[in-house]
Amino acid sequence: MAESGRTSRLACGVRYVGVDLAWGLRARTGLAVLDGDGRLLDVAEGRDDADVLGWLEPHVQGPCVVCFDAPLVVRNASGRRPAEAALSAVFARYGAGCHPTSLARPEFADGGRAHRLATALDLGLDPDAPGADRVALEVYPHAATVALFGLDRVLRYKHKPGRDLPLLRDELLRLCGLLDGLAGADPSMTLDLPAWRGIVAQVASAARKSELKAVEDRVDAVVCAYVGLHAAHRPGDVRRFGTVADGFVLTPVDDRTR
Repeated sequence: MAESGRTSRLACGVRYVGVDLAWGLRARTGLAVLDGDGRLLDVAEGRDDADVLGWLEPHVQGPCVVCFDAPLVVRNASGRRPAEAALSAVFARYGAGCHPTSLARPEFADGGRAHRLATALDLGLDPDAPGADRVALEVYPHAATVALFGLDRVLRYKHKPGRDLPLLRDELLRLCGLLDGLAGADPSMTLDLPAWRGIVAQVASAARKSELKAVEDRVDAVVCAYVGLHAAHRPGDVRRFGTVADGFVLTPVDDRTR
């Protein structure tokens, strides 16, 4: 179903936070925050829960939308969630199908890391609930970029067999350029921050795949934060796959995926 008008009422005076969350505690988690006008205020990384919570807490004291690239609600005993099946039915043709999650996976036996962090921050999981002005949403950057930028396929900046350094570098640099191009979009996002320029410079000059991996999570976090901003300003151009009860993924849609 289409995102409701409730999200649009959150547009002003809100922080939009992106969390590209690692499922384990050792890998990098990308973090980014936008103000209500779409200005990038900070972009960083964390590792364990203490790192991530320490960075998040100052940004979520008031009204906020925290967009996690990680499952927030996992209730199915096995297989995949209805949200993952529904989203994959639309986006798999673009290479943006979802990984399956269930309680059978060790990472989600207790509900998962994103749910734990959202609970610790006292974030609501239902954006339509009365008085919900501090909410957590599950998003998916691959699907988001397909719809936002009209891509025929996902950008191939994730390390996989057969993808060499020039391809990974060019694709991640292309994504950075597309994000910079949102300065003239509706809603606008302005990435005029030295930390962001440092990320783009590292991508452009990367001589090893590890140098790209070191920053890609922060780039994804910026995508996540923009999805929250986009949903607030253009509620008719997003869709929820799944339900509040069993977990949903919110993503922008275009005429092909609506």
